[in-house]
Amino acid sequence: MNFYHTWLYQHVLNTEWLLWIIVIFVLAFNILSPIIIWGLMNGKSILKWGERKIKGQKKHTKKEDGIKS
Repeated sequence: MNFYHTWLYQHVLNTEWLLWIIVIFVLAFNILSPIIIWGLMNGKSILKWGERKIKGQKKHTKKEDGIKS
């Protein structure tokens, strides 16, 4: 059986909307990848940036966390 004559290829894989989804996904990943890599390299969660900016809360040091330098 020829794959190009199957229903799956003709109605799903060879459609304009599927190709646009792939194009948009690749472009979005290329635009967002530097932000994702920057977040991973800094070891910070991107979604919890303002967590330590609460009034009265100080930044932790290595000594307070028990880490020896």
